[in-house]
Amino acid sequence: MPTVTKRRTASSATAKDSSALMKNKFLRPAACLAVSMQVQIEQLVRLPRKATVYAIKELVRRAGVTTEMFQTWRIEFEDEGFVNVFVQPGTNQRIRFPQANLWFWKELNAGQFRTATAKWMCDPGAKFALVPDFRIPFSSDARKDVGPLFTATGRDCIECPVDLPASTLLTLSRFEETLPGPRDVHGRFSAFSSIAWQNGFLHRPIVDEYGLALEQALSILLPGWNPVERRLRVKIGHDVDEIGVPFSLRTVLGHTLRRKIPLGTLRDLVAPWTGIDTTYAILLRKLVALSLEHGLDAAVYWKAHAPGPQEAGYDLRHKRIQGLVAALRAQGIEMGVHPSYNTFESLERLQVEVSAVRELLGAHEIGGRQDFLRWNPETWVHWDELDLAYDATVGFADHIGFRAGTCYPFRPWLLSKGREAQLLEIPLMAMDSTPQGYMKLSPEDAFRELIDCAARCRTVGGVFSLLWHNTRLVGQGYPVVYRKLLHELAGSERYDWRQSCD
Repeated sequence: MPTVTKRRTASSATAKDSSALMKNKFLRPAACLAVSMQVQIEQLVRLPRKATVYAIKELVRRAGVTTEMFQTWRIEFEDEGFVNVFVQPGTNQRIRFPQANLWFWKELNAGQFRTATAKWMCDPGAKFALVPDFRIPFSSDARKDVGPLFTATGRDCIECPVDLPASTLLTLSRFEETLPGPRDVHGRFSAFSSIAWQNGFLHRPIVDEYGLALEQALSILLPGWNPVERRLRVKIGHDVDEIGVPFSLRTVLGHTLRRKIPLGTLRDLVAPWTGIDTTYAILLRKLVALSLEHGLDAAVYWKAHAPGPQEAGYDLRHKRIQGLVAALRAQGIEMGVHPSYNTFESLERLQVEVSAVRELLGAHEIGGRQDFLRWNPETWVHWDELDLAYDATVGFADHIGFRAGTCYPFRPWLLSKGREAQLLEIPLMAMDSTPQGYMKLSPEDAFRELIDCAARCRTVGGVFSLLWHNTRLVGQGYPVVYRKLLHELAGSERYDWRQSCD
């Protein structure tokens, strides 16, 4: 990490007031927010320093700064409420951020958020046509338009008009989802309740776009610097909710009545007696084969839960399923855990299922995704406590887009613990049922939305993450959308989560 220091300067009235508040016995830093108990921030003056450093780290890596380069920098906190990020040892070249004042945090406590718009420092050209401006939720500036996101104020100083580290941390940590508010029938925070939807930027990876602006500013301070090349990477996951074992007459008849594949019904009727693959097992094999044919990875996430009211369920120890697991492993397919519906907000249930999947897969270092995308910020805490490698749940079920404002995998800041997680989050951009079941889009419109989303990931050099179930590779229209999308993504670089956040 870079060197972190504090510079003492002549006290102003503002500095004295802040100092007094910092000593107040009931001061609670953002890191001490208790999510599951809906405890809100009390009397915050500014982010704790380690949280600010975390947010700056997330910003600069999106600007193309390597970890090695960042470790040579120095971060200095001023008494007046500014943070200086010195970007070259032995010089005064720096990026300067204001720290949000007391009134900002009071408004935040009351659920009052401002979203500001900012401009480029200088014209970026046609290359960044998808980023005409910048949107800043949790803005510390009362203006709706704050001007350029970065401005040169001297030969060696570039300033930002807003507390961008605070906005970044609150967005990535999903602060708004820790506050009381409406949830859907599955206990999920809806896209339509989000600041991003209400302010018209859910379709944009706003935090990653800040990296583009910061890269431009750093290029002025460091003219000989070469940022890391931006490239699109792809992560495709398949949640196995049903596999055809155990036999279910309702599912079998559904192949004919709902999915219009009578041969699927016939296959599943004879599968228990002949040993042939069930329809859903065949479809899972096809999904994996399609990814491999297009030069892409596939990850398969398994359950360890019996049938219940909300899910079909299956026994991962069944010899047929174990045979399928062995066949996929032989192809080099990554496999992980898909915790069931009732593990949401239950660490005990989650632990039982994760342990079972680890044992049956013969692997400890695994990732996965929550069933029904049932997730809140405390889910990160549970997954982190169980030493899971990564989560791939953070996307909205009811809309395509960037739930955490990013398509960069990142280690989340745990608000209720006041620290960075060991867990990696791989944000989810889209799920197969979202455009059809929730957004009510035609196949053509769904394809355009997905391609636009992938293009935005490409622009910022992020990871396009997609969830497609084996049960969704049948029917009219949408299976074709999936194949067309794979064709467009073919040849993209695979995302290897074992390389961490690099």
